[in-house]
Amino acid sequence: MTTKQKLITAEEFLLLPRSDGRRYELIRGVLSEKVSTGTPHAITVSRIDTSLSIYSDDHDYGDVCTGEPGFRLESAPDTVRAPDVAWFAPGRLPEDQRGYPAMVPDLVVEVKSPSNSYPYMAERAAMWLDYGAREVWNADYARTEVTRYRPGQPPATLGEDATLDGGNLLPGFSVPVWRLFRRRQ
Repeated sequence: MTTKQKLITAEEFLLLPRSDGRRYELIRGVLSEKVSTGTPHAITVSRIDTSLSIYSDDHDYGDVCTGEPGFRLESAPDTVRAPDVAWFAPGRLPEDQRGYPAMVPDLVVEVKSPSNSYPYMAERAAMWLDYGAREVWNADYARTEVTRYRPGQPPATLGEDATLDGGNLLPGFSVPVWRLFRRRQ
């Protein structure tokens, strides 16, 4: 006899206690634990968030979310995924949103942690694009590079000496890749 696993909803997921320090995503109603990532990962997330936040504030253009914000990507059963950094075009992010918004960020940034493989990172980028993200950046602090994914285009990997621009999505955004990982070249 097989016991059927009880699926949980996004609302139930939101109310789960987080006192044990574990991090999760919800995939088709089932909890999926995320492994702690370490200091280099956290520093990279912070530096990318800072670059995007300064751009958004200086240009009064879009909103940045960090701290693994959750977004409901599927319902019944629910899927809630949490990128490292998310950016939304102006006017897209509801101001009074509670819980997990049923929407996909325009830009998703994922920072490779030691436990992630390159196929996993590419699969995750493809997943975000399939749900409707306009662009995904996968940052790898061990290699000091960013791989940029856009719908219908091959991935483009930018090394530390390259400049990451915002293209049509973030007009006027530009940052040397190395700056996303450290203070000085």
